[in-house]
Amino acid sequence: MTSSLPPLQRITFLFIFLLALLMLGVVLWPFWNQLFVAFFLASIFHPAYSRLSSKTRPWVAAALTCTLITLCVFLPLMYCIKSISAEIPAVIQLGRRTDIFALLQQTLQNSTLIQRTGELLADFGINFEVANIPELMTRLLTTAGLFASRQVSTWATDIMRFFFDFCILIVCIYFLLIEYHRLTAFLLKLSPLPEAQNRLLIDKFSSIAGTILIGNGLSGLIQGVLGGIFFAAMGLVSPVLWGVVMGVLAFLPILGVGLVLLPTTLIFFLKGKFWQAVVTLVFYLFLTVFIEYMFKPKFVGAQAQLPPILVLLSIIGGMSISGVLGIIYGPLAVTAFLTLSDMYVREYQPYLDSRGSNGD
Repeated sequence: MTSSLPPLQRITFLFIFLLALLMLGVVLWPFWNQLFVAFFLASIFHPAYSRLSSKTRPWVAAALTCTLITLCVFLPLMYCIKSISAEIPAVIQLGRRTDIFALLQQTLQNSTLIQRTGELLADFGINFEVANIPELMTRLLTTAGLFASRQVSTWATDIMRFFFDFCILIVCIYFLLIEYHRLTAFLLKLSPLPEAQNRLLIDKFSSIAGTILIGNGLSGLIQGVLGGIFFAAMGLVSPVLWGVVMGVLAFLPILGVGLVLLPTTLIFFLKGKFWQAVVTLVFYLFLTVFIEYMFKPKFVGAQAQLPPILVLLSIIGGMSISGVLGIIYGPLAVTAFLTLSDMYVREYQPYLDSRGSNGD
C-alpha cells in the first residue's frame, strides 16, 4: 500500500511528521533532564515494579516503586545537601590556613626530584615555582568551597523549583513504569530498522549501559560512604562533603578517590603524623584493589568493560556539557557509539563489501 502512494503525498506526510516531531521536541525540551532521569530510573527499578505488579494492581505497584525510589535516592540526596551546606565553611577555612602549605613548600624546595623537574620544564619554556604552590592550593580549596556554597545556596533558595522538578520526575517515573513495555514496543514500531536489529540494539545497549552505570554507581556509593566514615573516624573536617566528593570521583577511572586520599596522605606526612599517613595510604590501596579489581569486574563482567581512558574522557566531557548528569550522559554516548559500531561491522559492512565487489 505504501508503494502505491503518490510521491507528493509521501513527501507531504514526511514533512508534516518531521514538523510535528520538531514541535514535540521544543515543547518537551525544558523537561529533557527529568525525562531522561525518569526513564533511566524506571529501567533500573522496573524489575521491582514487575514483582510488585504480579501481586497487586499496576497503579499500586507503581506508587510503591516511586516511594521506594524516593526513600533510596532522594532522601539521602537531601541529607547530603543539608550536611554539605553545614560543612562548607570548614573547607573554606582550611583553604585559608598557611601552616600546612608552608610545610609543603619547604618539603618540595628540599626535594632533588622537584628541582630536576623544574629544570626540565624550564627547558620547554615552562616556569615552575615551588613558592607559588601554597597560593595555588589556597585558591583551589577556597574556590571549590565557594563554588559548592553557591550551588547549595541556589538549591536551598530555589526550593520551589526543586520541588516542582521532583514532582515532574516522580510523575514521569510512575507512568513510565506502567507503560514501559507498551512504550518500548511503540518506539520499536517507529524505527525503520528490521525487528532483529532493533532487538539487538536494545539488548546490547541495555546490557552494557545498565551494567556499567549501575556498577559504577554502586562502586561510587561504596567508596563515598566508606570514605566519609574514614574521614569521620580520623577526625578530619567535613566528612560528609569529602565522602560525596569521593563518591563522584569514583566514577573517574585511573584517578578516582586518589585525588582526595593521596593529598590527605601527604598532608599527614608533612605534619609528622606518620601512622595516620600510613593508614590513609592503606585505606586508599584497599579501595583501589577491592573496588577496581574485585568488585567491578565481577559485577560488570568482562563483556561490558570499556577502555578506562575512554570512560575518563567521556565522563569529563559529559560533565563539562551537562553538569552532574554528564556522569551518565558521557558513558551512554560511548556505549551507544560502540554498540552501533558493532552492529555496523556485523550487519552493514558485509553488505557494503559485497556491493563493492559486485560493482567491480
